[in-house]
Amino acid sequence: MPSKTAQPTMTYVGEEYEEDTNGATTTSTTTGSTAGPSNVSPGTGSLQCYRLASDFPPSSQWVSLQTLIATSRPDMIGSSNDGPDEADAAIAAVQSVSESAGFDPRIGFVMMMQESSGKVRPIVGDNGKSYGLFQAQIPGIPLCNNYAKNECPEEVITTQVEFGIFGHAGTGSPVAPGIAYWMEAQAGNVGRALRGYNTGSVPDPNDLTQSGGATASYVSDVANRLTGALVGAKHQATCS
Repeated sequence: MPSKTAQPTMTYVGEEYEEDTNGATTTSTTTGSTAGPSNVSPGTGSLQCYRLASDFPPSSQWVSLQTLIATSRPDMIGSSNDGPDEADAAIAAVQSVSESAGFDPRIGFVMMMQESSGKVRPIVGDNGKSYGLFQAQIPGIPLCNNYAKNECPEEVITTQVEFGIFGHAGTGSPVAPGIAYWMEAQAGNVGRALRGYNTGSVPDPNDLTQSGGATASYVSDVANRLTGALVGAKHQATCS
């Protein structure tokens, strides 16, 4: 199991499984209720480009965890090699591991959907360097590819989630901080933490589309998932 602390020396952790205005100010807290607006129909809102750190939507504008799960689970098991028990194991793992890391599980859930569409058998991304549900650049992450559909053990799925959230600490290679490290390093600022996870650094703490060669729209894309404008397995660059 990966350590819950990581060193800030790795350059790049996560990359999306698929490559694919400005608004509210956030003070970005990581704890509290996961209940969001229940009258929001995910996927019907307009996509926004959340370019600046000050644009990132506050948690009061996020949809509820229950809504995120309900609108994403069909894509997690639809027309793929993944079964319903595996999808439910991934959902449960994201909730429990996020909570043990001390932040809102909605963040972990939408990151998983952005990185792998929530599939426990995603492709190995970023030219063969990114693995698992969170597409973490940690070789040796246990994968589900050698298990039959709906038979991947829960502990394998949970370990993929743990590597995405807690990362891999220590010295030598790899040293790959997870999103929990970045949340702490960025004092709970969700937008900056997401930029750190995707890039391995925060090149510009104000303009979060400055990506250092990673995905410029990553922070904005995840923000649109939190607000319910981008749902399920759909991927779309929300900032150019």
